[in-house]
Amino acid sequence: MAPLLKSSLFTLLAFFLTLVPVGAKGNGPVLQRQKREWITAPRQLQENHDYTGLESIARIRSDKENYTKIEYFLKGPGVNQPPKGVFGINLNTGFVRIYSILDREEIAFYHLKGMAKFSNGTYAEKEIDLNITVMDENDCPPVIKVQQVGYVNESSAAGIVVMKVIATDADQEGTANSQISYSIVEQSNKARMFYINSQTGEVMVRQNTLDREKQDTYKLTIKASDLNGQPGGKTGTGEIEIKILDINDNIPTLEKELYEGSVEENTVNVEVMRIKAIDMDLIHTDNWLAVFQIISGNEAGYFNITTDSKTNEGIITIHKALDYEELKVLNLEMAVSNKAQYNFGSGSMTGAITSKTYPIKINVVNQKEGPRFQPSVKVVTVSEDHTSISLKKVIATYAAIDSDTLKTATNVRYAKIRDDDNWLIIDGNTADIKLNKLPDRESKFLVNGTYYAKIICITNDKPSKTATGTIAIQVEDFNDHCPKLITTTQTMCLEDNVIYATAVDEDEFPNSAPFEYTVIQESSKGKWKVEHLNETTAILRDQADLWPGTYKVAVEVKDQQGKSCADVQMIDIIVCTCHENTKTCMSRSTKTAGFGSSGVLLLLLGLLLLLC
Repeated sequence: MAPLLKSSLFTLLAFFLTLVPVGAKGNGPVLQRQKREWITAPRQLQENHDYTGLESIARIRSDKENYTKIEYFLKGPGVNQPPKGVFGINLNTGFVRIYSILDREEIAFYHLKGMAKFSNGTYAEKEIDLNITVMDENDCPPVIKVQQVGYVNESSAAGIVVMKVIATDADQEGTANSQISYSIVEQSNKARMFYINSQTGEVMVRQNTLDREKQDTYKLTIKASDLNGQPGGKTGTGEIEIKILDINDNIPTLEKELYEGSVEENTVNVEVMRIKAIDMDLIHTDNWLAVFQIISGNEAGYFNITTDSKTNEGIITIHKALDYEELKVLNLEMAVSNKAQYNFGSGSMTGAITSKTYPIKINVVNQKEGPRFQPSVKVVTVSEDHTSISLKKVIATYAAIDSDTLKTATNVRYAKIRDDDNWLIIDGNTADIKLNKLPDRESKFLVNGTYYAKIICITNDKPSKTATGTIAIQVEDFNDHCPKLITTTQTMCLEDNVIYATAVDEDEFPNSAPFEYTVIQESSKGKWKVEHLNETTAILRDQADLWPGTYKVAVEVKDQQGKSCADVQMIDIIVCTCHENTKTCMSRSTKTAGFGSSGVLLLLLGLLLLLC
């Protein structure tokens, strides 16, 4: 092979000049040179091959050297430009030599210029191109880019693409030397959760059982082989990382199955208790953050609940003051969910998610309270007829009650704190009230026919406690109406346990609201508890877990002055299964068992058999 290569090198480049006759005027024929083109034979040299022992790899020559001195030169990258000294030329013969081993991955192509010059340095010929191509050898292994990270949701379906591995091969592009085949080293994929496309390098999910809560990161060793994975190729390995992303596939629970707490009466905006939520999803994300809801027992709006986003605790606070004498225990039902919607990926859980409920018992703590006036406005009706009024007669007694015992307060004294026209006299010990002057319907101090004065009750304790009440002297008007329920038929869904009773009174203040509700248990079906909602409405809570049907509940409603209707008011309560959205009763199935003519005949036949 070497002798053949040598013989070809001398003819790589040649330049010929030939004299031909050309006609011209004057002293006969003149000789002029006819120039041919340089003949260029492209040269291909193998990388990593040692050509330094060869006498030459190419030659340039001008035929002018037949009759004069010609010197030959080279220039370009690899000669007088970096990398310098790779190629050289014999000044006298034009033979081109190589002085180092070529590396295609450093320089794949050399573009050199050959020059022929006279001894005085002037060009004998035009410059000629000498192009040298370095042929590729499979000497570079594939290289996998470092720190490649892919992301995929847990519970992703099989076949989902996680990432595409990036690998390079410095050998010549478009040849088998740089064609890469990918595989996963099995020791790094023992769980067999992933596989890789050997041609594209795409890493895909093999099984739909990825669970971030069990393992949130996988590190795989990737093997890249050139020659498209055929034997004899070079290989490279590298590690990739796959991070499993969280989805909301864990339903939150509470730390305990039931809770009990307490709150003092007459307090508001105070933290009652904290409830810890447990969630296996990624902490401090919406998948983990709990949303708490009081689903029953808080219809009167006594409590609020918020979430502490740092601890994932539900904070129950008192929003509306409780009265121990009215309500000693509240039983709440709590549910918990997430801020984010549930997402179970390609898992098997389907259908609606039913939230578990947790019972919470809140005990109301009694406080040592001062006296209070009940009602807060005491109405006294008098007539303008002076003949029927005695200034020495007690027209009313407005004594305060002990808030704890609900009996008449003791160790107290009374006084007036407002009596604009000095109508009243109050006994400081008994709270007996007498008129100081005769009532005057036309007095400027009346408001809609009523004269108002304020009374204070002061305890003899130190420090003392006080309470104020209002005396309303009504001239001529009478409390002649009782509060009546606005509806006497109500529907209660089977899953609920409350109804709301609301009454109206045609009298004006203070002969109307606030109302006091009482369930007459012996005249009612079921067991009912009354809770105050507002001045005109009360909550009736079922404590007997009633089955579907119709139940009668007897209710007595008193106005502020204690007046109620002579006849007991009855509420018909229909307990039924309701539509989820409209909270209305579902209609009973229209499909009923009926007898056609054949059914009647069969029934008669059965009766005859019994008589036989």
